[in-house]
Amino acid sequence: MTRPVRLRDVEVADLPLLHEYHLDRDAIEMAAFPPREWDAFTAHWSEVLADDAVTKKTILFDETVVGYVVGFHRDGERLIGYWLGKEFWGQGIASVAVSQFLSYERIRPLFAHVVTHNVASIRVLEKCGFKVFGRDMAAAVTGGDTVEEIVLKLE
Repeated sequence: MTRPVRLRDVEVADLPLLHEYHLDRDAIEMAAFPPREWDAFTAHWSEVLADDAVTKKTILFDETVVGYVVGFHRDGERLIGYWLGKEFWGQGIASVAVSQFLSYERIRPLFAHVVTHNVASIRVLEKCGFKVFGRDMAAAVTGGDTVEEIVLKLE
């Protein structure tokens, strides 16, 4: 990759574009994560931005906001999550961003839960040192009963 990927703190000014990325139907299906209306999205991000226990970084590609990566606690685990605008998929940006993020997010073990059909995200995480730790069933937040997830762990 010749154009630079870098991370910086998430800013309120990033939210409109990040919200737009969250509304993409293909991304919603790939991540099995429901879209939030603007008010719910900004309310959620207001909490995230105010929470010092959450590591939150905007992903910049050639100085353009292309997504974010976060580290947070849920159910006794430290988790990583990320989202990229669809037009930036398949360019190696996610792998570079997650790799860079791991220098900010130092808590180990670090877990990721990825729906089994999201092979690209599983591959990104494995490139960054995560290992398959197990499988889990989760409530299907986009409809249906449950979805199967791959649980990945970074020691």
